[in-house]
Amino acid sequence: MIRFLKSVRIVHKMIFGYILLVLLPVVLSGAYLYHQFNSNVVNDFSQAKQQLIIQASNSLKVSLTQVESIHSLFQHNSQMLEYLKGLYQTPGDYVYYFLKDIRPIFTFANNSNPSIESVRLYKTKQAVMPVGKEISDLLDEESQEARDVSQELKINQKRWITQPSLSSGLPELLFYQNLYTDNYTTRLGILEIRVNDRIIGDFVEAVVSGDNTGIVVLKGDESVYENRGEQLKPDAYHAILDKILNRAAPKQTTWSERGVLVNSLDIPDLQLKFYFMSSTNELFSDLSKQTKNLAWIMGGLLLLLSAVYYAIASVLTKRILNLTKHMRRVNENNLTPFEDKGNGDEIGFLILSYNSLILRIDELLNTVHKAELMKKEADYLVLQAQVKPHFLYNTLESIRMLAEINDDNEVVDAIYSLGKLLRYSLSSQENESTLKKELANVTHYLDVHKPRLMELLQYDIQVRTEIDDMRCPRFILQPLLENCINHGIAKRRGKGEIVVIVDREDDTILIEISDNGAGIPEERLKVIRDVLDNKADRSVLQTEDSGLGLYNVSERIMAFYGEGSGLTIESAVGQGTTYILRLGVKR
Repeated sequence: MIRFLKSVRIVHKMIFGYILLVLLPVVLSGAYLYHQFNSNVVNDFSQAKQQLIIQASNSLKVSLTQVESIHSLFQHNSQMLEYLKGLYQTPGDYVYYFLKDIRPIFTFANNSNPSIESVRLYKTKQAVMPVGKEISDLLDEESQEARDVSQELKINQKRWITQPSLSSGLPELLFYQNLYTDNYTTRLGILEIRVNDRIIGDFVEAVVSGDNTGIVVLKGDESVYENRGEQLKPDAYHAILDKILNRAAPKQTTWSERGVLVNSLDIPDLQLKFYFMSSTNELFSDLSKQTKNLAWIMGGLLLLLSAVYYAIASVLTKRILNLTKHMRRVNENNLTPFEDKGNGDEIGFLILSYNSLILRIDELLNTVHKAELMKKEADYLVLQAQVKPHFLYNTLESIRMLAEINDDNEVVDAIYSLGKLLRYSLSSQENESTLKKELANVTHYLDVHKPRLMELLQYDIQVRTEIDDMRCPRFILQPLLENCINHGIAKRRGKGEIVVIVDREDDTILIEISDNGAGIPEERLKVIRDVLDNKADRSVLQTEDSGLGLYNVSERIMAFYGEGSGLTIESAVGQGTTYILRLGVKR
């Protein structure tokens, strides 16, 4: 991305900067503010709606509690319990005490709440005389539902059962709770209170009054009541209804979808869950004026920021563009400075430096002819330098031929190795070579020393990996072998051995050069290692018989092969020295 921007013209960069720094922030900020404003209004509306639902549900719970309190009217009435125990002897006694003590209780219970349709008691004892629709036998066929519920209920446990209403469609309610003796040891019957749909209707009317809210009532996974209302669009209503019935609706009590706000309420005692769906179209229509005001404000802010940005950009870019046009007209025949009337800012400094450069170029062009003459002279000196090595090679070849005529094979081999060594050292103009040629060069180097040291110098070069295409700096091995000879085997008595091993470890070529010479004292070895690790100044390596060869080899290797490459040294007095070169394989 940065590389792309560097290649784009400055005008396009300023346009990109305007979009990135002005246009996008203003548009995104406006969208964010509108979203936040819209969300706050919807949240306030949904919370108010949910609060209304909670208040209505509290009224519903009060009404349910009033119905449930009728049970205590029967349970704690001694005449009622005496009657249900079946202690009377004759039907006349039952009729007398029923009319005197029991019927007033039923009359009061039926008239205590207008939503109660009927109060009925199912007795368990056969001796108790049934009376019309007020007291029935629990074992009768028509009391099957009450009998099943009575067997499931525990002491002081109650149950509400819903069933559809034939009039409004809203659920009607049945309340069941067992009656026991005073000590709760014997079940005497079960009380049934039938509640009409008015108690649910009052709750629904308190929530949806005046706004035609859609309603869905679920009992478990089954819908027991649905009403779309007048303001909800059919497709939105049915989409939300499908989610509710398929259990795909969100778990929270309030959510919105397709311009519809959905509030839910769960009433566990009734095993009912209510969903109220309200259209938000009217709500958003009231917000249109405020949205327009926000759009005018953001548009004015965008115009103001655009004007400020244009003013700043024009001041900065106009002078740069004029300088660019002038630079395109400059050539060796037109080296006029750029005239600038600007201030002494960074652009002014840039123009001043540019004019200085133009004047300097003009001066340099006047010296071109002198430079051409100097180049010709340098070419002549190079030609001379090339003649001298060829003369030296021819001379050595003549001496070698004379030694071969005289059958002096050792001299022939020595002169041949010296010639190869000099040709590798003097003929190439490059700083690079191949590792294969570098190994061949050190072989000739060792062969030159062989006649002088004779049996005191034995060497072995082992190449254990493929190195044909391996590039390396020139002369990274010869200084190490020179150290092995001059500071190693030359300072010991007996046979000297030098071993060169070339191997590979993953993406690294390892070259190990070891000798069995005198070794390096511990103090000197620490100094060398500190210099190679750049922990000490390289000048401390310079002694009367030692120079900077090791440091130069290490630095050239790290510069050529990069991180992970370098030279390490292992040595001990009397046990020889080992030089290890790590060369990263270039891909």
